[in-house]
Amino acid sequence: MKDYICPKCRGHLSIDNEIIFLTKNNKGDSAIVLLSAELGDYSFRKNPKVDFQSGDHVNFICPICYENLNAEEYDDNLAKIIMIDDSGKESNIIFSKVLGEKCTYSIDNKGIEAFGKDKDTYLNKL
Repeated sequence: MKDYICPKCRGHLSIDNEIIFLTKNNKGDSAIVLLSAELGDYSFRKNPKVDFQSGDHVNFICPICYENLNAEEYDDNLAKIIMIDDSGKESNIIFSKVLGEKCTYSIDNKGIEAFGKDKDTYLNKL
């Protein structure tokens, strides 16, 4: 099973097949969000009382060290975590912070693998 860790504190962010984040949207609404750990699967869970809307810019924060997971080296709309596969190989996982924008990138020494219907949006910035 793949493991996902924070690039800042290297704390473990995943349980079973979900990645746990603290989040806050551009309107100030905050929630714990569980994202699917499968690359290209954009399902997530949150408290139904939190009103996140398509197009919202959502900041992802490590629930362990409370650092923002922005991937500013690429684009202000992207976040970054690290995936460790079953063999121990690490890849940077870059994903959109814009709700409804479906693009994820796995970057390692072999290159870039892109996922999602919007995968071409940031490909030229990676």
